[in-house]
Amino acid sequence: MKFFIAIFGCILALFAAGIARPQTLETTKKKPGSDPVKCWSYSDNDVYFRFAAADTKAIYVTTDKGSLIAVDVVSGAKLWSAEFGGEVVSNIVVVDSHVAIATRPSSTTAAKDATLRVLSKETGILAWKADLAGSGPIYLDGASGVITAASSTGEIAAFDFASGELKWKLKFAGGLTAVPTVSGSLLIVATGEKRVAGITLSGGESQFSIDVKHPAHVVLFDGNSVFMADDRGEILRLDTDGDPKPKWKYRAGARIRGINEVDGQLIASSYDNFLYEIGGSSGHVNWKVRLPDRVRGIAVLDDKRLLVFVENIKTATAVMAESGRIDSQIQLDDAAIAAGSPDAFLNLFTRHGNHLSNVLPVRDASLHKFRL
Repeated sequence: MKFFIAIFGCILALFAAGIARPQTLETTKKKPGSDPVKCWSYSDNDVYFRFAAADTKAIYVTTDKGSLIAVDVVSGAKLWSAEFGGEVVSNIVVVDSHVAIATRPSSTTAAKDATLRVLSKETGILAWKADLAGSGPIYLDGASGVITAASSTGEIAAFDFASGELKWKLKFAGGLTAVPTVSGSLLIVATGEKRVAGITLSGGESQFSIDVKHPAHVVLFDGNSVFMADDRGEILRLDTDGDPKPKWKYRAGARIRGINEVDGQLIASSYDNFLYEIGGSSGHVNWKVRLPDRVRGIAVLDDKRLLVFVENIKTATAVMAESGRIDSQIQLDDAAIAAGSPDAFLNLFTRHGNHLSNVLPVRDASLHKFRL
Protein backbone atom coordinates (compact mmCIF):
# COMPACT_ATOMS: atom_id res chain seq x y z
CA MET A 1 0.00 0.00 0.00
CA LYS A 2 1.44 3.37 -1.00
CA PHE A 3 1.11 6.64 0.86
CA PHE A 4 1.69 10.17 -0.25
CA ILE A 5 4.05 11.58 2.37
CA ALA A 6 4.85 15.07 3.60
CA ILE A 7 7.83 15.93 5.76
CA PHE A 8 7.81 18.81 8.21
CA GLY A 9 11.39 19.81 8.94
CA CYS A 10 13.38 20.88 11.93
CA ILE A 11 14.27 18.07 14.59
CA LEU A 12 14.75 14.87 12.44
CA ALA A 13 15.16 11.34 13.62
CA LEU A 14 14.13 8.16 11.91
CA PHE A 15 10.99 6.35 13.00
CA ALA A 16 9.92 5.57 9.46
CA ALA A 17 7.74 2.73 8.20
CA GLY A 18 8.89 -0.26 10.17
CA ILE A 19 12.48 0.81 10.93
CA ALA A 20 12.03 2.43 14.32
CA ARG A 21 15.45 2.89 15.79
CA PRO A 22 16.12 3.19 19.56
CA GLN A 23 18.24 6.23 20.26
CA THR A 24 19.37 8.93 22.64
CA LEU A 25 17.46 12.15 22.03
CA GLU A 26 19.59 15.18 22.81
CA THR A 27 17.94 18.10 24.57
CA THR A 28 18.54 21.39 22.74
CA LYS A 29 18.86 24.84 24.33
CA LYS A 30 15.57 26.13 22.94
CA LYS A 31 13.46 28.50 25.02
CA PRO A 32 10.63 26.47 26.62
CA GLY A 33 7.05 27.35 25.77
CA SER A 34 7.42 27.98 22.04
CA ASP A 35 5.71 25.73 19.51
CA PRO A 36 6.90 24.76 16.01
CA VAL A 37 6.25 27.13 13.10
CA LYS A 38 6.10 26.01 9.47
CA CYS A 39 8.84 27.65 7.39
CA TRP A 40 8.98 26.17 3.86
CA SER A 41 7.70 23.41 1.59
CA TYR A 42 9.28 21.21 -1.06
CA SER A 43 7.08 19.32 -3.55
CA ASP A 44 7.62 16.48 -6.00
CA ASN A 45 4.50 15.26 -7.77
CA ASP A 46 6.17 12.23 -9.38
CA VAL A 47 7.15 10.19 -6.32
CA TYR A 48 6.12 8.98 -2.89
CA PHE A 49 8.62 9.67 -0.12
CA ARG A 50 9.61 6.62 1.94
CA PHE A 51 12.40 7.22 4.49
CA ALA A 52 14.31 10.24 5.77
CA ALA A 53 17.50 11.25 7.56
CA ALA A 54 19.21 14.58 8.14
CA ASP A 55 22.30 16.42 9.21
CA THR A 56 22.77 20.13 9.90
CA LYS A 57 22.80 21.01 6.18
CA ALA A 58 20.37 18.71 4.38
CA ILE A 59 17.38 16.40 4.67
CA TYR A 60 17.73 13.18 2.65
CA VAL A 61 14.64 11.29 1.48
CA THR A 62 14.19 8.09 -0.51
CA THR A 63 11.32 7.49 -2.93
CA ASP A 64 9.23 4.64 -4.25
CA LYS A 65 11.18 4.82 -7.53
CA GLY A 66 14.52 3.91 -5.99
CA SER A 67 15.92 7.42 -5.82
CA LEU A 68 17.54 9.54 -3.11
CA ILE A 69 16.86 13.29 -2.89
CA ALA A 70 18.74 15.90 -0.84
CA VAL A 71 16.92 19.08 0.23
CA ASP A 72 18.59 22.11 1.82
CA VAL A 73 17.54 22.29 5.48
CA VAL A 74 17.49 26.12 5.54
CA SER A 75 15.85 27.05 2.24
CA GLY A 76 13.97 23.89 1.25
CA ALA A 77 15.66 23.94 -2.16
CA LYS A 78 16.49 20.66 -3.89
CA LEU A 79 20.26 20.12 -3.79
CA TRP A 80 20.53 16.95 -5.87
CA SER A 81 18.90 13.62 -6.67
CA ALA A 82 20.33 10.20 -7.52
CA GLU A 83 18.32 7.61 -9.46
CA PHE A 84 18.97 3.89 -8.97
CA GLY A 85 15.70 2.18 -9.89
CA GLY A 86 14.41 -0.91 -8.16
CA GLU A 87 13.34 -0.61 -4.53
CA VAL A 88 14.97 1.04 -1.52
CA VAL A 89 15.06 -1.61 1.23
CA SER A 90 16.88 0.22 4.01
CA ASN A 91 16.88 3.29 6.14
CA ILE A 92 19.25 6.16 5.24
CA VAL A 93 22.50 6.59 7.16
CA VAL A 94 24.72 9.68 7.17
CA VAL A 95 28.32 9.37 8.38
CA ASP A 96 31.06 11.96 7.88
CA SER A 97 30.94 13.19 4.25
CA HIS A 98 28.78 10.38 2.86
CA VAL A 99 25.17 9.20 2.80
CA ALA A 100 24.12 5.60 2.12
CA ILE A 101 21.10 3.49 1.18
CA ALA A 102 20.52 -0.12 0.11
CA THR A 103 18.44 -1.09 -2.92
CA ARG A 104 17.18 -4.27 -4.57
CA PRO A 105 15.93 -4.84 -8.10
CA SER A 106 12.16 -4.70 -8.43
CA SER A 107 10.20 -7.61 -6.99
CA THR A 108 9.49 -8.89 -10.51
CA THR A 109 13.15 -9.87 -11.02
CA ALA A 110 14.84 -13.03 -9.77
CA ALA A 111 17.69 -11.22 -7.98
CA LYS A 112 17.35 -11.15 -4.19
CA ASP A 113 20.65 -9.70 -2.99
CA ALA A 114 20.74 -6.02 -2.14
CA THR A 115 23.28 -3.38 -3.16
CA LEU A 116 24.76 -0.90 -0.70
CA ARG A 117 25.23 2.50 -2.38
CA VAL A 118 27.36 5.20 -0.77
CA LEU A 119 27.18 8.74 -2.15
CA SER A 120 28.82 12.09 -1.53
CA LYS A 121 26.62 14.26 0.69
CA GLU A 122 27.63 17.35 -1.26
CA THR A 123 27.00 16.17 -4.83
CA GLY A 124 25.03 12.92 -4.75
CA ILE A 125 27.72 11.26 -6.89
CA LEU A 126 28.19 7.54 -6.21
CA ALA A 127 31.43 6.95 -4.30
CA TRP A 128 31.26 3.15 -4.16
CA LYS A 129 28.85 0.23 -3.98
CA ALA A 130 28.91 -3.30 -2.58
CA ASP A 131 26.75 -6.42 -2.76
CA LEU A 132 24.92 -7.42 0.41
CA ALA A 133 23.83 -10.94 1.34
CA GLY A 134 20.54 -11.77 2.99
CA SER A 135 16.89 -11.03 2.37
CA GLY A 136 14.29 -8.87 4.02
CA PRO A 137 14.87 -5.31 5.22
CA ILE A 138 18.43 -3.96 5.50
CA TYR A 139 19.36 -1.95 8.59
CA LEU A 140 22.17 0.56 8.06
CA ASP A 141 24.11 2.30 10.81
CA GLY A 142 27.59 3.61 11.36
CA ALA A 143 30.09 5.73 13.24
CA SER A 144 33.81 6.50 13.29
CA GLY A 145 34.16 6.04 9.54
CA VAL A 146 32.50 2.60 9.50
CA ILE A 147 29.13 1.67 7.98
CA THR A 148 27.31 -1.52 8.96
CA ALA A 149 24.65 -3.25 6.88
CA ALA A 150 22.55 -5.92 8.62
CA SER A 151 19.81 -7.99 7.02
CA SER A 152 16.86 -9.25 9.02
CA THR A 153 17.97 -12.80 8.13
CA GLY A 154 21.17 -12.33 10.17
CA GLU A 155 23.91 -11.38 7.70
CA ILE A 156 25.99 -8.36 8.81
CA ALA A 157 28.84 -6.67 6.95
CA ALA A 158 30.96 -3.65 7.88
CA PHE A 159 32.75 -1.39 5.40
CA ASP A 160 35.12 1.54 5.54
CA PHE A 161 32.77 4.43 4.75
CA ALA A 162 35.33 6.33 2.67
CA SER A 163 36.90 3.55 0.60
CA GLY A 164 34.30 0.79 0.62
CA GLU A 165 36.82 -1.76 1.89
CA LEU A 166 35.14 -4.72 3.60
CA LYS A 167 36.27 -4.74 7.24
CA TRP A 168 34.40 -7.81 8.47
CA LYS A 169 31.23 -9.87 8.05
CA LEU A 170 29.22 -12.15 10.33
CA LYS A 171 26.19 -14.42 10.15
CA PHE A 172 23.78 -14.89 13.06
CA ALA A 173 21.66 -18.04 12.92
CA GLY A 174 18.02 -17.38 13.58
CA GLY A 175 18.23 -13.88 12.12
CA LEU A 176 17.83 -10.59 13.92
CA THR A 177 14.81 -9.88 16.11
CA ALA A 178 15.37 -6.14 16.65
CA VAL A 179 16.81 -3.25 14.70
CA PRO A 180 20.58 -3.16 15.38
CA THR A 181 21.92 0.06 16.85
CA VAL A 182 25.36 1.64 17.10
CA SER A 183 26.46 2.95 20.49
CA GLY A 184 29.96 4.38 20.67
CA SER A 185 32.32 1.84 19.13
CA LEU A 186 29.84 -1.06 19.32
CA LEU A 187 27.06 -2.47 17.17
CA ILE A 188 24.31 -3.91 19.40
CA VAL A 189 22.33 -6.82 17.94
CA ALA A 190 19.51 -9.07 19.18
CA THR A 191 19.32 -12.51 17.63
CA GLY A 192 16.81 -15.29 17.14
CA GLU A 193 19.02 -17.43 19.37
CA LYS A 194 17.83 -15.30 22.33
CA ARG A 195 21.03 -13.34 22.70
CA VAL A 196 21.95 -9.66 22.84
CA ALA A 197 25.52 -9.02 21.71
CA GLY A 198 27.88 -6.08 21.39
CA ILE A 199 30.22 -6.23 18.37
CA THR A 200 33.15 -3.89 17.78
CA LEU A 201 32.78 -1.69 14.72
CA SER A 202 36.49 -1.85 13.96
CA GLY A 203 36.94 -5.62 13.82
CA GLY A 204 33.65 -7.43 14.37
CA GLU A 205 34.83 -8.98 17.63
CA SER A 206 32.34 -9.85 20.38
CA GLN A 207 32.62 -7.41 23.27
CA PHE A 208 29.81 -9.01 25.25
CA SER A 209 27.03 -11.54 24.79
CA ILE A 210 24.00 -11.87 27.07
CA ASP A 211 21.54 -14.77 26.97
CA VAL A 212 17.90 -13.74 27.44
CA LYS A 213 14.77 -15.79 28.10
CA HIS A 214 12.74 -14.23 25.32
CA PRO A 215 13.86 -12.67 22.01
CA ALA A 216 14.42 -8.93 22.24
CA HIS A 217 12.27 -6.82 19.91
CA VAL A 218 13.72 -3.45 20.95
CA VAL A 219 17.26 -2.81 22.23
CA LEU A 220 19.02 0.28 23.55
CA PHE A 221 22.60 0.40 24.89
CA ASP A 222 23.75 3.10 27.28
CA GLY A 223 27.02 2.99 29.18
CA ASN A 224 27.36 -0.62 30.34
CA SER A 225 23.63 -1.33 30.35
CA VAL A 226 21.42 -2.97 27.76
CA PHE A 227 17.75 -1.98 27.89
CA MET A 228 15.55 -4.42 25.99
CA ALA A 229 11.89 -5.18 25.50
CA ASP A 230 10.36 -8.48 24.41
CA ASP A 231 7.08 -9.31 22.70
CA ARG A 232 5.30 -9.76 26.07
CA GLY A 233 5.74 -6.10 26.98
CA GLU A 234 8.52 -6.68 29.51
CA ILE A 235 11.32 -4.11 29.70
CA LEU A 236 14.61 -5.19 31.32
CA ARG A 237 17.92 -3.63 32.23
CA LEU A 238 20.84 -6.01 31.77
CA ASP A 239 24.41 -4.98 32.60
CA THR A 240 27.48 -6.24 30.76
CA ASP A 241 29.33 -7.02 34.01
CA GLY A 242 28.86 -10.77 33.66
CA ASP A 243 25.79 -11.06 35.91
CA PRO A 244 23.02 -12.59 33.76
CA LYS A 245 20.25 -11.45 36.12
CA PRO A 246 18.32 -8.29 35.16
CA LYS A 247 19.03 -5.28 37.38
CA TRP A 248 15.34 -4.48 37.07
CA LYS A 249 12.34 -5.31 34.94
CA TYR A 250 8.96 -3.76 34.30
CA ARG A 251 5.93 -5.34 32.65
CA ALA A 252 3.84 -3.01 30.49
CA GLY A 253 0.30 -3.79 29.41
CA ALA A 254 1.26 -4.56 25.81
CA ARG A 255 4.25 -5.07 23.54
CA ILE A 256 6.73 -2.19 23.52
CA ARG A 257 7.01 -0.31 20.24
CA GLY A 258 10.13 1.78 20.97
CA ILE A 259 12.54 2.96 23.67
CA ASN A 260 14.47 6.23 23.72
CA GLU A 261 16.79 7.77 26.31
CA VAL A 262 16.33 11.40 27.37
CA ASP A 263 18.53 12.83 30.15
CA GLY A 264 18.98 9.48 31.88
CA GLN A 265 15.29 8.53 31.67
CA LEU A 266 13.76 5.95 29.33
CA ILE A 267 10.80 7.01 27.20
CA ALA A 268 8.94 3.87 26.11
CA SER A 269 5.88 3.58 23.89
CA SER A 270 3.59 0.56 23.78
CA TYR A 271 1.13 -0.94 21.33
CA ASP A 272 -1.79 -0.15 23.65
CA ASN A 273 -1.14 3.60 23.15
CA PHE A 274 0.72 4.33 26.40
CA LEU A 275 3.84 6.45 26.78
CA TYR A 276 6.03 5.75 29.84
CA GLU A 277 8.93 7.49 31.52
CA ILE A 278 11.07 4.98 33.40
CA GLY A 279 14.19 5.68 35.45
CA GLY A 280 17.13 4.08 33.69
CA SER A 281 18.94 3.32 36.94
CA SER A 282 16.01 2.22 39.10
CA GLY A 283 13.33 0.96 36.72
CA HIS A 284 10.81 3.14 38.57
CA VAL A 285 7.91 4.35 36.42
CA ASN A 286 7.86 8.12 36.90
CA TRP A 287 4.71 8.60 34.83
CA LYS A 288 2.61 7.12 32.08
CA VAL A 289 0.07 8.74 29.80
CA ARG A 290 -2.43 7.23 27.40
CA LEU A 291 -2.56 8.77 23.93
CA PRO A 292 -5.31 8.57 21.28
CA ASP A 293 -3.37 6.05 19.15
CA ARG A 294 0.02 4.33 18.81
CA VAL A 295 3.12 6.50 19.00
CA ARG A 296 4.89 7.05 15.67
CA GLY A 297 7.74 9.23 16.83
CA ILE A 298 9.15 11.34 19.64
CA ALA A 299 11.29 14.47 19.46
CA VAL A 300 12.69 16.82 22.10
CA LEU A 301 10.82 20.11 21.71
CA ASP A 302 12.77 21.99 24.40
CA ASP A 303 14.36 21.32 27.79
CA LYS A 304 10.96 20.71 29.41
CA ARG A 305 8.78 19.16 26.70
CA LEU A 306 8.65 16.17 24.38
CA LEU A 307 6.82 16.37 21.06
CA VAL A 308 4.89 13.16 20.42
CA PHE A 309 3.35 12.06 17.11
CA VAL A 310 0.67 9.36 16.99
CA GLU A 311 -1.00 7.44 14.19
CA ASN A 312 -4.24 8.61 12.55
CA ILE A 313 -4.28 11.94 14.40
CA LYS A 314 -3.75 15.33 12.71
CA THR A 315 -2.03 16.85 15.73
CA ALA A 316 1.30 16.57 17.52
CA THR A 317 1.17 16.52 21.33
CA ALA A 318 3.60 18.42 23.56
CA VAL A 319 4.13 16.39 26.76
CA MET A 320 5.88 17.74 29.86
CA ALA A 321 8.97 15.57 30.33
CA GLU A 322 8.91 15.81 34.14
CA SER A 323 5.28 14.90 34.77
CA GLY A 324 3.80 13.43 31.57
CA ARG A 325 1.16 16.17 31.57
CA ILE A 326 -0.11 17.17 28.13
CA ASP A 327 0.94 20.79 27.61
CA SER A 328 -0.42 21.65 24.16
CA GLN A 329 -1.30 20.28 20.75
CA ILE A 330 -0.01 21.39 17.36
CA GLN A 331 -2.14 21.10 14.24
CA LEU A 332 -0.67 19.09 11.35
CA ASP A 333 -1.72 18.91 7.71
CA ASP A 334 -2.52 15.23 8.17
CA ALA A 335 -1.88 12.22 10.39
CA ALA A 336 1.75 11.42 11.18
CA ILE A 337 3.45 8.37 9.70
CA ALA A 338 6.95 9.06 11.03
CA ALA A 339 8.97 11.58 12.99
CA GLY A 340 12.27 12.09 14.77
CA SER A 341 15.26 14.20 15.96
CA PRO A 342 19.08 14.83 15.77
CA ASP A 343 20.77 18.22 15.84
CA ALA A 344 17.68 20.31 16.58
CA PHE A 345 15.80 19.67 13.35
CA LEU A 346 12.24 18.30 13.34
CA ASN A 347 11.00 16.28 10.38
CA LEU A 348 7.60 14.67 10.19
CA PHE A 349 6.03 12.37 7.62
CA THR A 350 2.27 12.81 7.22
CA ARG A 351 -0.07 10.48 5.47
CA HIS A 352 -1.16 12.56 2.48
CA GLY A 353 0.68 14.98 0.24
CA ASN A 354 4.00 14.66 -1.55
CA HIS A 355 5.72 17.72 -0.15
CA LEU A 356 8.46 18.38 2.38
CA SER A 357 7.93 21.20 4.85
CA ASN A 358 10.26 22.81 7.38
CA VAL A 359 9.11 23.63 10.90
CA LEU A 360 11.01 25.99 13.18
CA PRO A 361 10.46 24.96 16.82
CA VAL A 362 10.78 28.48 18.29
CA ARG A 363 9.20 31.88 17.64
CA ASP A 364 12.02 33.91 19.24
CA ALA A 365 12.62 36.83 16.84
CA SER A 366 16.09 37.43 18.28
CA LEU A 367 17.25 34.19 16.69
CA HIS A 368 18.21 33.73 13.07
CA LYS A 369 15.14 32.56 11.16
CA PHE A 370 16.35 28.99 10.65
CA ARG A 371 18.57 28.55 13.66
CA LEU A 372 17.63 27.22 17.08
